[in-house]
Amino acid sequence: MTLAIAIRWSGRLLGSFYFAFFMFFLLAYVIGGDFPPPQGLSPSEVAIFAAIGVSQVGVLLSWWQGVLGGYVMLAGWVSLMCVEWNLVFNIFFGLPAVAGVLLITSPRRPSVS
Repeated sequence: MTLAIAIRWSGRLLGSFYFAFFMFFLLAYVIGGDFPPPQGLSPSEVAIFAAIGVSQVGVLLSWWQGVLGGYVMLAGWVSLMCVEWNLVFNIFFGLPAVAGVLLITSPRRPSVS
């Protein structure tokens, strides 16, 4: 296995772990009957959900278009940090950033002319 393949698969697996974790909690939240809350979501909560959703879309894209998926994951992470900057101290919320950087920086195979 080459280094490029190992880096690409590391990014995909980290992103997939992030995806599975948040999908588990979202499903538990919805199935548990706590969603939507009676008072509604605040604008910052809506922005957090949207930013995490963008990162989740990036994870799905990374399986077909690695670089594009990495950029989308990073965009979701940056927007999440803009909304809730103190999440930068939570190591788990850094997973889409790490996975995105791994996918973007993984060397590509040279094109054959």
